[in-house]
Amino acid sequence: MYTRKEMKERARRTVFSHYGILLTVCLIAIILGTDFAGSFDFFKIPGKTSTGEELERYELTESEFGIDRGNVWDIAYSIIEGSIDNEEKTADELTNEAIKKSEDETNEVLGRSDGVLANLVNGLSSGLFFVKAVRAFHDLGISKDAAAIIVASLVTLLLLAFWFLVKNIYDAVSARVFLESRTYEKVGIQRLFFFLRAKKWINVCKTMLMRSVFHWLWSLTVVGGVIKYYSYFLVPYIAAENPEVKWEECINLSRRMMNGHKWECFVMELSYILWDIAGIITLGLSNLLYTNMYKSAFFGEYYAQLRDEAKRHSLPGSELLSDKYLFEKAERSLLEREYADIISMKKEPQDEVVPVGIRGFIEKYFGITMYNRKDEEKFWDYQKRALIIEAAENAIEAAAYPDRLSPNPIHRQSNHFERLHYMRHYSAGSLILMFFVFSFVGWLWEVSFHLYEDGMIVNRGIMHGPWLPIYGFGGVLILTLLYRLRKSPTKEFAVSIVLCGVLEYFTSYFMELANGGIKWWDYSGYFLNLDGRICAEGLLVFGIGGFAVVYLIAPALDNLFRKMKPAAVIVICAILLSVFVCDQIYSLKYPNEGEGITFTADGSRQSPGLQGHPQDDSSR
Repeated sequence: MYTRKEMKERARRTVFSHYGILLTVCLIAIILGTDFAGSFDFFKIPGKTSTGEELERYELTESEFGIDRGNVWDIAYSIIEGSIDNEEKTADELTNEAIKKSEDETNEVLGRSDGVLANLVNGLSSGLFFVKAVRAFHDLGISKDAAAIIVASLVTLLLLAFWFLVKNIYDAVSARVFLESRTYEKVGIQRLFFFLRAKKWINVCKTMLMRSVFHWLWSLTVVGGVIKYYSYFLVPYIAAENPEVKWEECINLSRRMMNGHKWECFVMELSYILWDIAGIITLGLSNLLYTNMYKSAFFGEYYAQLRDEAKRHSLPGSELLSDKYLFEKAERSLLEREYADIISMKKEPQDEVVPVGIRGFIEKYFGITMYNRKDEEKFWDYQKRALIIEAAENAIEAAAYPDRLSPNPIHRQSNHFERLHYMRHYSAGSLILMFFVFSFVGWLWEVSFHLYEDGMIVNRGIMHGPWLPIYGFGGVLILTLLYRLRKSPTKEFAVSIVLCGVLEYFTSYFMELANGGIKWWDYSGYFLNLDGRICAEGLLVFGIGGFAVVYLIAPALDNLFRKMKPAAVIVICAILLSVFVCDQIYSLKYPNEGEGITFTADGSRQSPGLQGHPQDDSSR
């Protein structure tokens, strides 16, 4: 048994050796609102505090992201009692107030005047999204009252589903990561999805739901809520260790394990009071950067102690605590026996598939092959084998949790891996088709966004066809120029942002140069923008999109294109390229411009219909 001091020392070592992943886990908890309240207070500090008026304005701000008008049923009732037009007007007024507040120095970080994210926050907080959804149902011929009730019911169901499937379970998800971190050196972000891989996500959701229900019921008594808080304290940890356990068994086992330890647990929490005071003084910054992780790691150690005690005393139900290798490393001989097939695979000689000549250079550095040949299948098998071995080596070396030794079988579905094998080479035909898919999806996204913002269907971009080439070129360039970085998702993400930034900046520059200073997008006024041509928000979206393209979307599309006959691919590519080239030539002389599309040389819109969104980025 470790003393409290020793457990804290072990917790500190865990935090410092896994700082990145544990910080990420705690940040997600803060964003979801499951734990660590107040950790973001540092980012909400007012810029000026010299007058009572400024302090009052800051204090009256209920939430940066919540609905400023009450819940959706309040808005639905207002629509039923009044009209959709009045509610939309109220929502617009609240949005304008939020934008005006964000422009004051009292809250500069969470700006709400420009950008897709700002529009998302404004639409949610003011209830504008809700009102527009009601209007859409009403336009279909449904009565105003029925539309309001339908939309409110749908929103309520979505919120309940989100709470049950995500927010409700996150304490157990977090506990799993912290427990693995105390034992193993390598814990990746994919460990957040352990319950999904074990196909026990819903079961753990039920367990956490029942804990909340029972705790709420006991909270209706005088002191029951406090007592049961500690009685159910270990439920997330038990579920994290054994996601197959039934909810009633999990809750009862937590009660037994905490019997005689409730006061001790309270004292353990109280021992962090100085850290809590430091969090208040630093407006949550110390909590964000250290204390949250430190506390969570400590209570992971505390659970391990109580678990050992329960096993030693053969506490009823302790047989459910069956994940031995979550708390200790397996012997080398056992790991080698369990992963014998991987070790044998590694020992088997296999010639590396190395293309030669110009074709080999293009395939090696850009991942492009002219067409899907037979030797591509050999390369596919070689890369698949290498990635399987790499994924298993950490477990064999006892550096990562060995899924094969888990009492909860991790379902390995190799067909998923094969379908989304991201280290593949893409044929020229596949890349051309992907270019048009990405260009069309980008065009569809921006037309839809403009329709929502301004109620108008406007063909976006300089060309006349249903495509925005910057999206197509961006996706293809990420797949080709960054081919060598695919094995490192972190590098892939970071360089994708840089590549998209360079592409967007110089595309904007040359389009302005060639068209007398007319702009097709302008980020002036956005946070971290460069000459109005690029901004941090847009590049972050490009980075996330590029990440999804490389590891999910492109492999799925390529699987689809590989099923097509080569002759059909050639014909489709030829037709699309011919139409695209004709559109390009025509647009050079007669570019698509005007209402809702372009800016004048001084940065103002040519369309009076977009004054409410003066720096729209959706015109590419």
